[in-house]
Amino acid sequence: MTTTTIIVAVLAGLFLLIAVTFTLQQLEKNNREKSALIASLKAQARNFRFMLDGFPEGLLNRDLKLLVCQCIAENTEQLLRVDRRDAQALQWQREINEKMTQLQAQPNTPGQYQVLTDAAQMQDVQKLLTSLFNVVQQLHKSKRLNQEQASNYAQQVLRLNTRIAVDANVAAAQNALQTGKPRVAAHYFGVAVDKMNKDNADNSYTAQIAAFTQRRAELEALDTAQQNKNLGNEWGSVAQPAEEPLKKSVYD
Repeated sequence: MTTTTIIVAVLAGLFLLIAVTFTLQQLEKNNREKSALIASLKAQARNFRFMLDGFPEGLLNRDLKLLVCQCIAENTEQLLRVDRRDAQALQWQREINEKMTQLQAQPNTPGQYQVLTDAAQMQDVQKLLTSLFNVVQQLHKSKRLNQEQASNYAQQVLRLNTRIAVDANVAAAQNALQTGKPRVAAHYFGVAVDKMNKDNADNSYTAQIAAFTQRRAELEALDTAQQNKNLGNEWGSVAQPAEEPLKKSVYD
């Protein structure tokens, strides 16, 4: 075997080794990206499923539930495009088709809204509603929702988010009152009024705005009266210092 043949064989082997290494690295990278995509899609699907099963009854009306179902259906389709044998995605697909059939058979009547009082639950609901609002924008951008549908869904989601934000501020105000802080409670009622004013084009919040505005004024007056009373007590203690007994004079 000549020197040239040996050099060629070594170079060919080196090239083959590099090609195999690159291919393995690329496969590993693709597998990581695929696993990350599947994990992300399943996490999103679980969030949407929680909106249907974990939200208090009556929080979402039929239209919003159907929107969530549409999001889950498209999410599972993406999962099955990545892995058509994913048993969990196939199960979700069957369940969501059944759920959509059930919802479409129901009358589109407004549900009984339940005021939320748990702070952690309100934060979770607001985060998920924000996610749902973003999905509506994406569906409109991809032409899967027309302008009228996207506007209608977005308005409903924003209106629901406003109601929950009001619930959160009312709960904070009640906590402040329980700890003897009427000024802080008045602040939270004021924040609630501001949020309702921004979403009161149809005057649906007008009566509540008036009630909260009055309540804020009452709490501010209560706080002022308490401060004046405390200030009067302080001045009284300064104006009437405790008398010390006179020491016996050394000249007695």
